[in-house]
Formats: sequence, C-alpha cells, structure tokens
Amino acid sequence: MLSGGVDSSVLTYLAVKASGPENVIAITVNSPLTFKIDVDFACKVTKLLNVRHLIVQVDELSNINIALNTPLRCYYCKKMRIKVIREALKAHGYDHFKIIDGTNIDEAHGRPGLKALKEEGVYSPYLMFDVTKNEIRELACRFGLPTAHKPPNSCKATRIELFTPLRREILDLIEELEIEVGKLLGNATLRARMSNGYIRIEVPEDVMHRVFNLRHEIMRIIEDKGFKGVTLSLKPYARR
Repeated sequence: MLSGGVDSSVLTYLAVKASGPENVIAITVNSPLTFKIDVDFACKVTKLLNVRHLIVQVDELSNINIALNTPLRCYYCKKMRIKVIREALKAHGYDHFKIIDGTNIDEAHGRPGLKALKEEGVYSPYLMFDVTKNEIRELACRFGLPTAHKPPNSCKATRIELFTPLRREILDLIEELEIEVGKLLGNATLRARMSNGYIRIEVPEDVMHRVFNLRHEIMRIIEDKGFKGVTLSLKPYARR
C-alpha cells in the first residue's frame, strides 16, 4: 500500500529491488480523507521506480462507523480500504499478491488500524524487524526517493475533533487552508485542527513567531472559509 509518504515509498523501493518491478503493484487509495499532495507523491515514486500503480477510489464517508468519527474510525477505515484493495487486485488478476503496509515501529502503539491490518493478514515488515522512522528516512535519502524529506502526513480525519461527524466539504476546506497558510508561512509544516467550528494551528516551535507576525492574514484566510476563529497551539508540532 503506497500512501505517498516516506515509509511506504521505501517499502515499495525495497519490494521492487527484491522481487523485480514485474512482481510488485503499488496501490494508492484516493478518497475524501486523502490529501491530493500524497497521491501526487505516490505517482512520483512509481514513475521513478517504473512500477505498476493502481489508484483505487474509496468513499469512507459512506460507512457510518467511519463518518461518525469515533475512536474506532481508523479500525473501520482500514477494514474498508483493504476490502477495496483486494477487490481491485482480483479485478486485475493479481489476487495472489500479498498486501504489505509501511507502519514503522515508532507508530506501533495506540493505533486501532493496526488491529485491522493484523485481522486482514496484511504484512508490516517494519514492525516485524523493529525499523524506526529515522532509519527509514536515512534509507530514503540513500535511495534518492522524492519523499526523503517530505514532511509526515496523516488523513484529513485526524484534523477533526473526535465525535464530530466527518463531512466532505469541511475536510476539503481543511486541506485548502493548510495549503494556503503553509505557503504564507514559507511552506512550513503545520496542522489545522477543527474543534467546535474553530481552527487550532500547530506548527514547529521555530515557526511560531511567523504565525504571530502573520496572524491577521491567517485569520482572514480561515474566517473567509467560514470558520469561527483561530488559535495557535503553544505545544509545538514535532512529528518527524
């Protein structure tokens, strides 16, 4: 499963080197929860590696267990995505292929989606061999992958407070404002999380002063999209 992040990109590279491109299929999910930039990076990786690439469409919001945005959202989402991936593989005559996932050992705790992966028989090599995020980034740099320095990302649903139902239009607005505010801050890594109609901005510590200096422009971007207002988290965003 190629999400477009550094973890799955390195895994795809290793699979191609171990088995040959003819024995590897990269599958990317495109859905209301997927950021366009991640799909774009997935396409860059498959083009570089000259490997077959299937982009499958999934509408997770049609599943009430996902749309209600409970703590088990990730579990049901993984279940749904894997089902669609298996159907796509079968439709293309590749149902004998094994599905592998790029979850690393640093992310092995507190993720309901991992339970779904295990139940569905998905292989997670990084977990099997205790591979860390730093080790994966080092490999990506050595292999010259376009995702080597790509900031980490997660699905759009992580930007919405739990128990707030997921709506496509809000998810799209979150994506738009992260792009616009990110550019305003010099392409800084950030998270825009919604709670009760307000947006909380999370940025690395060295970017906080830029947020304050550009607060009026940021407020205008966010309020123009219909949100009530914006706050800056004093806890720095620190995911690698």
